[in-house]
Amino acid sequence: MSAEPRRFRLHRVEDVSGVSGTGVVAEGVVFSDGWAVLHWLDREPMNEPTIVTWLNKGHEGVVKVHGHGGATRIEWLDIPNPIPAADYDSVCAELRGYVEHAVDDGGMIAPELLLDYLDELKRRALTPARQWMTDIMSAGESGEAS
Repeated sequence: MSAEPRRFRLHRVEDVSGVSGTGVVAEGVVFSDGWAVLHWLDREPMNEPTIVTWLNKGHEGVVKVHGHGGATRIEWLDIPNPIPAADYDSVCAELRGYVEHAVDDGGMIAPELLLDYLDELKRRALTPARQWMTDIMSAGESGEAS
């Protein structure tokens, strides 16, 4: 379970039941104790807003009852953890050392080697942010409210 409540909305790609329409049809909150509340929006074709509560099933109950086999998906509105900063400090220091070493040796750095090296440094600098994004995407695909 999440340490903080998380807001979500239901996005319906196909209206299997013919009652709620398509697009964003409901909004909800999963609370830190596992309860979830879902509010159906007052819009066509339903025009009858309702609120549904799930005890200790959280978003899983919402998906089980209203997911219609993937025709409706949960879109999380709250990101659970801040995006980690890229680690540019360490790669800049490494790049500086690489260039200084080449200068001290009196040699030149071939442009294609420098570009490859810069790509590698960028990849390493962005690894924390890339891992964060991978974790967020895998949690969303599994429906987890991490």
